[in-house]
Amino acid sequence: MPALDRSSRVPYYYQLKAILLDEIRRLGENGGGPVVLPTERELQETYQVSRSVVRQAVQELVAEGLVVREQGRGTFAIPEKLRHDPQGDGVRTLGLSGYLKVHGMRSGARLLRRWRATAEGAARAALELPPDAPVLRFERLRLADDVPIGLQEVALPWDLGEGLADDDLTYGGDSSMDYLRERLGLAIGISTRTIEAIALDPRRAEMLDGEAGQPALRVRRTVKDLTGRPVEYFDAIYRGDYFEYSLQFDH
Repeated sequence: MPALDRSSRVPYYYQLKAILLDEIRRLGENGGGPVVLPTERELQETYQVSRSVVRQAVQELVAEGLVVREQGRGTFAIPEKLRHDPQGDGVRTLGLSGYLKVHGMRSGARLLRRWRATAEGAARAALELPPDAPVLRFERLRLADDVPIGLQEVALPWDLGEGLADDDLTYGGDSSMDYLRERLGLAIGISTRTIEAIALDPRRAEMLDGEAGQPALRVRRTVKDLTGRPVEYFDAIYRGDYFEYSLQFDH
């Protein structure tokens, strides 16, 4: 593995995370299974960094679903080929708007807030931005026949999102990537999604007219344009009783 660049202004944890991420991707390309990562102490000694640096790097990989911790066994890297990510196999998805149309429901969206922020955590990693880079963040409520079914929080690189009007961010309730194509004129290359089951916290339960602890689906998405540049990080929570994710595979 490469060494840390001690002269760089990039934080050590971010450099370490990038090193580990490259190794995970290499394992995926080679078709490897789950692999035990070095222990915290081993990473500290190898890279001559503090325990807090190692923990922050690993925790961000855990949050992004690339690494799992198992008590008593260690920390495992999960190569992409073993994750439930079928897009490389010619998958087609109806998308939320398509799902609603199939079920005879009217699709809608309402912008709740927008703000300029510094990219942090999963959003910064997904958008491949340097520390302190600005992003446009916005939150919108997804509706089906005017009933709240999802809460979506999105981050865009500031140079892309700065000029967007509020109406651009709700896209008339159509596909949640339409504003990237139609408002920003981007040619979309690939998008990757991570789907997990969660329980609604009190805030999201209130926003979605649900109950705290109620089952929900979390969908995280990173979109890249045809040049390979990440252009959107999307993190959404949907009510489990109103929403399902439908995929169709080409075999």
